[in-house]
Amino acid sequence: MIAMKSAILKILLLSLAILCQPALARELKIVFLKYTPPYVLDESRGIAIDLMREALRPSGYEIVPIALPIGKGFDLFAKGRADGIANIMKSTDLPVYYSDDFIRYHNKAFALKSRSLRINSVADLKGQERIIAFQSARKYLGKEFGRAMIGNYSYREMSNQEKQAYMLLKGDADIAIMDESVFQFFRGKLIAEGKVPENVEVDTFTIFPPTTFKAAFLERAVRNDFDRGLAALRRNGRFTAIYREYVEEYFGVRQ
Repeated sequence: MIAMKSAILKILLLSLAILCQPALARELKIVFLKYTPPYVLDESRGIAIDLMREALRPSGYEIVPIALPIGKGFDLFAKGRADGIANIMKSTDLPVYYSDDFIRYHNKAFALKSRSLRINSVADLKGQERIIAFQSARKYLGKEFGRAMIGNYSYREMSNQEKQAYMLLKGDADIAIMDESVFQFFRGKLIAEGKVPENVEVDTFTIFPPTTFKAAFLERAVRNDFDRGLAALRRNGRFTAIYREYVEEYFGVRQ
């Protein structure tokens, strides 16, 4: 009888232990914009990755980041080969579920001060030579920018934004158009590595409004869970704290 009670007790304790174990997290493949510090440093960290991870984790998800150039990443998600994407505009009209506003970029035009360029509007870019911009810039920067680039055969778009910053700072391009935080990160990195002089002065032209991106998901339930998690991060201050952590690291790189 004692042995039977002991066996029953062991079974009950084992059952309780199994019930108390946390459920395995569901993995979600999420597309991020490849190497755009401080938003994406690699496939494990960056402002966008940390925010996405912390917004979804309370609902039982673990993200598997996939860092790709903007065009390839969009195509992968559009074909349903990823569960979500971190940078997208609702105007793309894909039949997916768009989140609340997620990440904000502020693209600006940069030029060497020695060029003495005057750029007060997007229209002033027309006729300028050796302009380099991020991949798909004409799609995201609006119709006026697209019109300004018509017939500009020296205009280039590139996915490697470190190379973009390097070309500008070495004088191999006249104007670089990219997010301000991304440019400043790479500028600091290139200076720290001795690849460009520290005293190179740059003019910054604020001719584009900030661009806010949403995240998007194949499933409505995941989108809803993400929106709730993102709202919680904003309420409890973690959203701002994540930005601050990377800003401090970025300033460390600049020095």
